[in-house]
Formats: sequence, structure tokens, C-alpha cells
Amino acid sequence: MTNRTTATQLVGQDATMPVALAPVGLTGMQSADGEIKAARAAEKFGVPFTLSTMSICSIEDIAEATDAPFWFQLYVMRDEDFVDNIIARAKAAGCSALVLTLDLQILGQRHMDIKNGLTAPPKLTPKTILDLSTKWRWGLQMLGTKRRTFRNIVGHVKSVKDMRQLHSWTAEQFDPKLSWDTVAKIKEKWSGKLILKGILDPDDAQKAVAVGADAIIVSNHGGRQLDGALSAIRVLPSIVAAVGDQIEVHMDSGIRSGQDVLKALALGAKGVMIGRAYIYGLGAMGEAGVTKSLEIIHKELDTTMALCGRRDATQLDRDILLVPEGFEGRWV
Repeated sequence: MTNRTTATQLVGQDATMPVALAPVGLTGMQSADGEIKAARAAEKFGVPFTLSTMSICSIEDIAEATDAPFWFQLYVMRDEDFVDNIIARAKAAGCSALVLTLDLQILGQRHMDIKNGLTAPPKLTPKTILDLSTKWRWGLQMLGTKRRTFRNIVGHVKSVKDMRQLHSWTAEQFDPKLSWDTVAKIKEKWSGKLILKGILDPDDAQKAVAVGADAIIVSNHGGRQLDGALSAIRVLPSIVAAVGDQIEVHMDSGIRSGQDVLKALALGAKGVMIGRAYIYGLGAMGEAGVTKSLEIIHKELDTTMALCGRRDATQLDRDILLVPEGFEGRWV
């Protein structure tokens, strides 16, 4: 299988397949030092790793533990000093691209989080204590690391000294007034490769081109922000048609297998991001699990390409897909 031209080439990294590890908050709670483990696996496999603003391990932790440049994902906060500081920290760490998330300026009503009683820090209810008692290996690993809080934030904001203060600060900080002018200012401050994540509309894709972004990621945030949002794969073709010859278009949300990767590429994406697929591997087997998930997706993609009569990932097109009539999302 031939390597595909992706945004990884924009940042001088040679990928073995058109996949990047998506930013996932709390990755370091899936496995002790989880962001470090995932970044190391990505580095060895030759694909980009993206660190979330809401990570357990800090920007500096990843830079110290790896040699390859990684991407940093930014949420825009009301605290401009914090935003300026974290951009400067990402620069100092040698991050090769800034991934600016556009679709979480207001936190969605996440029904599963409400049902499961998700909190940070977790509430020590009888159910939680019973659950923790059955995860003794995970517990021992977590006790053995110093990284058990949001290290990109705690210690970098004057009013945040612990997890409870962090929860209050975060709830107030997501800036609903994010505008294209703000994006332009962030691009100027960053002065490097800028990738905009969370595009679902061709008009927004065109605005991303106008603001000077290097790539966009078609994404509905894994379906966690708005239950009724169209899936990324449905709107991908219309966005590729609108801007695909002007900017690199990538896709995130719903990529679970190598066949999913092939479908996205065949509909015009230059590459994809995976989140849940590698997080499950990380939770099960640590760094080796992330590697295993990448190996599985790579093999599935390679096998599916062969069965579709294709040897070059850059030559995939919709001729190998049977797209149901009316499947593609249309904006009117």
C-alpha cells in the first residue's frame, strides 16, 4: 500500500497510513500516563499523535517522553492569558501543528455522562468503590504515577489548584463567542500549521480556506455534542466538492476499522482521525494496545483495498463504494 499524501506531510512527518490519533480528553485516566503511551506508539508507527487541552499528561510531558513532533489541540477559553500561554508552550515543545476545535464552545448535553454520573474528580459512591475494587491493576498503576490531574491547566492558571477548582474554572471558560476573527488571531499567534477541527458545513469550510487554515477536519465530535447532527461521512462529499482543491480535507468521528478508513478516503478525505479505536486498545493493553489497534486498522485497510482491486491509497474513489441514494447530507 502506498502512503497517502496527508496533513502529516505539512508538518514534515512521514506516515505509514492516512491515520492520526485524535485528541481525547482524560486519556491518562484510561491507563496511567496514557497520553505518553499513545504518543510513543504513534511515533513508532509513524502516524501523528494529537494531545488534547484536557489531557492528564502535559505538553511538556509528551515532549520529554518522545522525539517526534506531535500535534496540539486547543480549546478557546475566555482567559486570553491562558490561551496565549498554552500556545507559547506548544511552540516551545516543538508541536508541528495546532488543531483548533471549533465545535465545543458550549458543552453538549451528554446523556451517557449524566446517566453514568461522570464527574472530575469521580464521586466515591458505593458503585464507584465497587468498580474500582475490581480494577486493582489499573489502581496500582495510577498510584504509581504523579500524573493524575489536568496538567495542561493545573499550575498554569492562578485560580486552579486542584480538580474541584478546575471543574468550576472549565465550566466558565469555554468561550461561546468564538468567531472567524478569533481564529485569524490565533493563527497569527501560532504562526505555524493550523488545522481546524469540527467542520460540518461547506460554508464553514470555505471560511476556513479564507482564514488561511492548512487543513480542516470534518467532524461532529464523535456525535457527543448534538444528537441530531449529521454524521461526518454524510457531509464529507459536499465539503470536498466545495473546497477539496484548495485545502486538505480530513475526517473524524465514526472511524472504527480499516474499512471505515477506506470509505472516507474514497469519498475524498485525505486522511482520518481515530479516537475510540485506540483508546480501547490503550485501556486494555497500554502502549502495546495502541500499537495493536493501529496494526489492525492498517491490515484491514490493506486487505480491503486488495479486495477492491486497489493498490494505491491515493487512487481510491467512490467507484468502489455503493452509496445509497439520498445518503449524502445536503445543506439548503
